[in-house]
Order: sequence, then structure tokens, then C-alpha cells
Amino acid sequence: MDSLTQIVLGAAVGEIALGRKIGNRALIWGAIGGTIPDLDVLANPFMDDIKALAFHRGITHSILFSVVAPLIFGGLLYKLYESRFHKSKIYKAFITILNIGIIGGITYGINYLLSHDGYPLWWFLIISILGALFLLMRLYHHYMVKELEEPKASFKEWYWLFFLAFATHWLLDCCTAFGTQIFQPFSDYRVAFNNIAVVDPLYTIPFLLCMIIVSTIKRNTRRRAIVNWIGIGISSLYMMLTMFNKLHVDRVFEKALANRNIEALRSRTSPTILNNLLWACVAEDKETYYVGLYSIFDTDPNLHYLNVIPKNDSIRMALGDEPEYKTLEWFSDGYLAAFPTDSVTYLCDLRYGGIADTIHDQRDLVFNFKVKQVNGVTTFTENREPPKGGIGEIFRALITRMKGY
Repeated sequence: MDSLTQIVLGAAVGEIALGRKIGNRALIWGAIGGTIPDLDVLANPFMDDIKALAFHRGITHSILFSVVAPLIFGGLLYKLYESRFHKSKIYKAFITILNIGIIGGITYGINYLLSHDGYPLWWFLIISILGALFLLMRLYHHYMVKELEEPKASFKEWYWLFFLAFATHWLLDCCTAFGTQIFQPFSDYRVAFNNIAVVDPLYTIPFLLCMIIVSTIKRNTRRRAIVNWIGIGISSLYMMLTMFNKLHVDRVFEKALANRNIEALRSRTSPTILNNLLWACVAEDKETYYVGLYSIFDTDPNLHYLNVIPKNDSIRMALGDEPEYKTLEWFSDGYLAAFPTDSVTYLCDLRYGGIADTIHDQRDLVFNFKVKQVNGVTTFTENREPPKGGIGEIFRALITRMKGY
């Protein structure tokens, strides 16, 4: 999921591992641990679009990494505090800057999630800025100018903190449609449960608020532990709800296909961005893809509209030997549609569905790539052309469609 959500989840499991012993340090190091697997994106500038796509959610999101990497990170933290280097001015300055970055990132992230037409909600912006200033004041009084106590944590406990942060990171990512290579380096199979969007404010915001409250409560208190578990409980209950929604939409889609006499070879459903009410549905037979949207609030159980998209096997055959095409086929789990034009061909990942009910070309789809011939060489690049309509128009249409027909 998005980085903000992983930071919050990492902080919560950090509190479980070491909150009673080291207080807010556990939240901070848990949050950092929750971010580390996503640092694989730092390799993007050294790769082309296709290789970067394949590398993300790879080895750093694997079971092996979550078992082995805590030996390194846990060992470093254990040595850090044993040497008392954490009391030096250099270290305190570094951690202060890091905390400011985290607080700033959370403030920006939550306002971005709630923005409208590209602008934040003014009242929420004020509240979040005041909250950030409050946290910065606490950082100053309780860390920067305070004589720090000695954290008493064993190597085993540090290992446990990072193991929980890394393991819950890939487990949460597996719930999205993107796919996570948890069996690397032994297999590049992408696990995707498709029950929650990559960004879902209803999962993140209540959880975040609980973690902010936890950070203001003294350690070794029952109230702090209760609030932490409330945050974990609320997010877990919401995750269970998304799974029930997934099962419901799967059944609806299967019946809709049967009612249209479509004998699909396979099908899948996944929620659209920012919500768990509107779902993208895609199926395929030997020659065709079928793509539609379904809202939990739709009164028509047969799907309002189902797009029929030909597979264009001739394009598949022409590009089939290209390594980049094979990577896109693997990444999209085979749900890769082609839209040819006079100058370029667009390859679209159908798993994320369309922006609206009807699909005419690549501009109506969320995730697509551009293929063209340059001096006799076939090039593949991510298509960064803006979709039809502005962001505000698309967001309003999404809200309207979520309400159902």
C-alpha cells in the first residue's frame, strides 16, 4: 500500500515489540522499518520503466528479506544504543531531521488523500498543521533538549521489531492488486488478494489518529497499549470488511457473466482507488476481455455495463518475443489489452478497470504503456498522458459512480 499506511502499521507493530521498554522510540523505529522495503524505488533512476516496474515489490518485500534483514538492522540498533552514540549531538540532530521529515510527510500525505480538485480542504489543512506543530513541540521538549535515558532492549527484541515491520509490510501489500513477490529470490510469482486499494483513507486515517494519540501517552501504561490495539483492531476489522466485499463482488460478477452466456476462462475483481465500494471487474475468454465496474450500492446485480475488448492476437504475436512485452504480460497477469493507433500501440493493464463505465481507448484506462518503433527498435515506456478530463472531474465522477445506479 502507500507509504503513509506502511509507516502507520510499522509504528503500531513497533509499539507492540518495544513500546513498554523504549516508548516513542519504538514507534519511530517501527515506522522506519515499515518504510524500508519500499526504498527499492530508489533504484528506479537506474532502470527503464519496465525494469523498474518488475523490480518494485521484489526481494525487499520477500519472506526471506523479512527473516534475514532484521539480523542486520536489529544488530545495528543494538550496537548503536550499547555504544551510547545515540546521546551525541550529531545523532540527535540526524534523528530530529528524520522526525521532522516523517511528520511533514504524514501531514502532506493525509492532506493529499483528502484533497479536492488538487487543493487540500482548508479546515483539515489547519487542523493537520496544528497537529504537526504539536508533535514538533513535543519533539523539542522530550528529545532535543532532554537528557536521554538508556534504552534497555536486547538484540532479540530489536530483531523482533524489524521482523514485524517487514513481515506486516509485505502482508499488507499482498492485499492489493499490484502483486507482491514474497517468494523472491526463488520465484517471481506475484501474490495479490485484490481486496483493498493501494490507497484507502478509511483504512489509514483512523489508524493514523490512534498512533498519534499513542505517541502522547506515557509508556508502561495500560491506556497506551489499549489505544494501540484499538488502532490495530479498527484497521483489521476494516480489512475483514474488504474481504467480505470481495467475496460479494466475485459472486455478482460470476452471475453477470453467466447471465450474458459468457463462458469465461478466468476472472478477477479489485477495488478502485481510494475506496472499497466501487470495484473493477475483468474476465477473459479465448478471444475477448470483458471489463466493467460494479458498486456495492448498485441495484442492478447484472452489472450496469460490460465492455468487450478484443485481444488483438496479431499484436501479441508481433510483440511476443520482446523481453519488455513478456515482463508486461507477467506483471499484468495476462490481462493486457492492446489499442493500436497509426503511430503507436498502447498496452493497457486491465486489472485496475476503467476510469468510467465505458472504455473507448487507452485514455479510459488507469494503467497503460506506449509501444512504438524508433529507428527500427521497439521501445516500451509508461504512458504519462493525462486521462480525459481534469483530476477534479475524474474524482467527482468516481464519487458519483461509487453511489451506485
